[in-house]
Amino acid sequence: MIQKNSEYYKMEFYDSYVIIESNGKFVVDPSIAKKTIQTIVDHFKGKEFVIISNRKTDYSLSPDAYSDSIFKKVKGIAIVSSHPQVKMKAVIEQENFQQSFAFFEDLEKAKNWAQSFFITY
Repeated sequence: MIQKNSEYYKMEFYDSYVIIESNGKFVVDPSIAKKTIQTIVDHFKGKEFVIISNRKTDYSLSPDAYSDSIFKKVKGIAIVSSHPQVKMKAVIEQENFQQSFAFFEDLEKAKNWAQSFFITY
């Protein structure tokens, strides 16, 4: 596991997924989203990956945060939280993301889901 930090997020990188946690309450606008995703894309060097958003704090995404084409390498997004209001906000986010999108209350289940995208038989 490799850790990287930005002004807005703590990131833990694994082989095929990244776990991100916010550093506080804020609104993720397209600029923040683009910088964060670019850091992740640069780490994975062109490989596809899954994002696990471990939402320990209740931050918000502006409706256009998913609009950048940089999300094309993201195979899926998992939202992890046990708070109903976080899930309600994530349902709105899901409408703006065209790939797999899932909700979990348990981080380990989200990790298993993320790894399942890259299992070869």
